Amino acid sequence: MKSILAVILLFFSTAIFAQAQLPKDYFQKPLDVPLVLSGTFGELRSNHFHSGLDIKTQQRQGLNVIASAKGYVSRINIQHYGYGKALYVQHPNGYTTVYAHLKKFSPEIEAYVKKRQYANETYEIELFPKAGELPVEANELIAFSGNTGGSGGPHLHFEIRDGSQRPMNPKLFGINIEDNRAPIIDGLYAYPLDEEAHINNSRERQKINLTPLEDGSYIASEIDACGNIGFGISSVDQQDG
Repeated sequence: MKSILAVILLFFSTAIFAQAQLPKDYFQKPLDVPLVLSGTFGELRSNHFHSGLDIKTQQRQGLNVIASAKGYVSRINIQHYGYGKALYVQHPNGYTTVYAHLKKFSPEIEAYVKKRQYANETYEIELFPKAGELPVEANELIAFSGNTGGSGGPHLHFEIRDGSQRPMNPKLFGINIEDNRAPIIDGLYAYPLDEEAHINNSRERQKINLTPLEDGSYIASEIDACGNIGFGISSVDQQDG
């Protein structure tokens, strides 16, 4: 048991240390409008976890998409499904930002892409520009928001990936989304976890009554428990907008 606890503590210590090292003021928001989400990082989709932020574009297309930091366009992918028209920008600090479901690219990038589409006689194309071909500055216009690919409505899909191309939560990098709504707890439950455990003289799951307070917190009713028990929460946490 002690060895398991040590591994758990090491894991959390490493995670906290890694999160503390993330650059918090390096990346800027990719749209010049207040950020309101239609989907957040890690949401469970039909066959995957959502790998970025889906940012609302005021129910329209054509908003300016700007480079979140200095770098160069390292990948351009155009397909009928998936991310539709997508740009990947490689940054000097090793991270990559992704901008997807775009309507079109900035004039320079658009010309770069069309030249190669005509040369290959294909609309769907994947390109990997070299470092010096399409450099971008922070806050430079790189595209216009759209609704291409497997998009259910106009929005910008935005990602930050680490050096191994693993998606990370953009909120950990200082991309702030206004959120003044407290979570709503639908249910709190206590579970006996072994044969010796019981809660309120029962070995079955017990629902714990909650009393909501004005500040958004809750007071839970007391339980009489013995042995190894666990807790489960059913909740909804909405954001502004």
